[in-house]
Amino acid sequence: MSELKDFSWIFLLLDIGLFLIKLFLTSALMLIAIDTLSAKSLHHGMGVYVTNLVNRLVKIGAEHRFILYLTQRNADYFSDSDNIKRIFITSNRPLRIAWENSLLPFSLQKEGVSVFWGPSNFLPSIKFCKYAVTIHDITAISFPDYYPALRRFHYKSSILNSVRVADRIIVVSTQTKNDVIQYFKLPEQKVTVIHNGLDERFLNQAITDPCAEQRIAPQLKEKYCLPDSFIFTLGVLEPKKNVANLVRAYALAKKMNLGFLPKLVVGGSKEYGWKNREFFQAVAEFKLEDDVKFTGRIDNEDLSAIYQAATVFVFPSIYEGFGLPVIEAMACGTPVITSNTSSLPEIAGDAAILVNPYEPKEIADALFQVLTNEIRRQAMIEKGRKNASRFSWDKAAQEILQVFEEAYKETKH
Repeated sequence: MSELKDFSWIFLLLDIGLFLIKLFLTSALMLIAIDTLSAKSLHHGMGVYVTNLVNRLVKIGAEHRFILYLTQRNADYFSDSDNIKRIFITSNRPLRIAWENSLLPFSLQKEGVSVFWGPSNFLPSIKFCKYAVTIHDITAISFPDYYPALRRFHYKSSILNSVRVADRIIVVSTQTKNDVIQYFKLPEQKVTVIHNGLDERFLNQAITDPCAEQRIAPQLKEKYCLPDSFIFTLGVLEPKKNVANLVRAYALAKKMNLGFLPKLVVGGSKEYGWKNREFFQAVAEFKLEDDVKFTGRIDNEDLSAIYQAATVFVFPSIYEGFGLPVIEAMACGTPVITSNTSSLPEIAGDAAILVNPYEPKEIADALFQVLTNEIRRQAMIEKGRKNASRFSWDKAAQEILQVFEEAYKETKH
């Protein structure tokens, strides 16, 4: 018994050590709140970004707790688990914006949140915890004429405020990082580049037969009024997507000795967009009403098949913070022509033909190369699939969680 007493101090030290370890681990746990309200649809880039990352964050950060601010319309996009608390907010846009700018920070304080993440450029002005924000691009500032006045004001004011109050800024490309640092005169260490990922539905979509793009499922052809062979582009009809110059390039390509020029298919609805009169004027000017087709809204489960069926994907955007359709098309085994501006060379790597988006002749020449040179086409398919494999939502979620942890550690020092 006396021998046990002699070692009692060792057991006491062990107990103290275990207590301190437990205390440290407990204090390292975070309550992370996320504003998911910008994920209004899975048919647009913001919805894709928010849903993919949130659903991965709650898994890889299972030791932490999460609060998701949701609407009844987007609640089904997000998985549920024991470490998630759901708080529902109105989906009415004016009321939602008013709530975000007034009551949200007090909700964060009431819940005892450690880190709040605004994944779509927005943070509240009032601050009771650590703030992280994702800024996707600053086109509302650098290209103000591309937006209607009210939308421009909302985007610009949100970004200006977010940069002011954020502890950490996440950007989706090096291009956006450079833009943000240069414009706002920020220290480089405050801004972290975390590339977007690639959704699983675009993986393993290899075209094994060079002619496979001509064999799209009959039900898909009927559903979206697709021709047997087509050039594909995708995106909201807004000025920065530059689809008017693609129409002009298509008109030039019709004059080239191609033998056969596939139709031009625009993914999405012609009723949705803004400041797009130039596009419709170009279609009318070159009498291309029978050559330019619209799919209407594309269901998520159909998009990879449409990419795969396309002869070539053209994305001539003036400016992109990232450009998800580029890697989606590449993953599906479709050659890509895209712009040599903004983040697009960074994202496309050496797998695409890069063109000056302001020069329709360059776009037309790139179309000629892809449509007439099968060796070049197959090389682009191979390089594209390899390039697309660089991007992972799992990796992005891991890196974002690390940003949260770094911000939270500063609270305790």
